Amino acid sequence: MTLPPPHKRMASCMWLPRIIAKARLLQADMLPDDYMLRFCATTGVDGQFLSFFGITRQDVLAIAPHTNRAVIAWFKALPTAKLSRIKKWNQLAESLGRPGMPMAERLEYAKTSVYSHLDTSRVETIFQMLELDAASEI
Repeated sequence: MTLPPPHKRMASCMWLPRIIAKARLLQADMLPDDYMLRFCATTGVDGQFLSFFGITRQDVLAIAPHTNRAVIAWFKALPTAKLSRIKKWNQLAESLGRPGMPMAERLEYAKTSVYSHLDTSRVETIFQMLELDAASEI
């Protein structure tokens, strides 16, 4: 399974392509079990994304079957998805897991559990870990 990298953007927003891809895989019954357990979990990036933009898992699942163009139109129509807010999200997203930032307490746990197969000694953020994991699959 290949997911868009965390930094990939749709409607200028990081993570939107990834959460939509996961929703589409879930609906096609092709999302691996470990991803299914964490899909839209409040403790993960999905949950951070949903909370930041005030959307729900059901919202994402409802829009996912539509074309990317429709997803972009839906997202841009959200009152919380104005360009300045998207820029704030992108800055926050890149820092998830750093000390003092959201998910800081989850980073060490993720390193020793889900991503224990990786050398995470230089990993400082969740996005770095996800990119390292994707690179290890190649």
